[in-house]
Amino acid sequence: MRRGGDVVAGTVAAAVPPAVLADLRGAFADEIRSRLPHLRQVTDLETARRDAHTLASSAWVVGEPEIARLAREVESALPGGPLAELVDKLSRYVA
Repeated sequence: MRRGGDVVAGTVAAAVPPAVLADLRGAFADEIRSRLPHLRQVTDLETARRDAHTLASSAWVVGEPEIARLAREVESALPGGPLAELVDKLSRYVA
């Protein structure tokens, strides 16, 4: 799992102590693991939209603006949009 990396100014991640950020990123990884199956195989658009929305918000909090941006695009564009790219980035985050 990715636990480091640069923290983007203006995010919640930039304002919290490193130990708290590590905990937040661990929780984000757990959230990804629980929601990723719905995005890998979209069978319910509303569930996939809700998952993308939640992951976008959480990604911003932990300082992952690229994941946040992709998730917002997916949320707005389902069943289209950059879903495969988002799934790839999320999968790499928890690898």
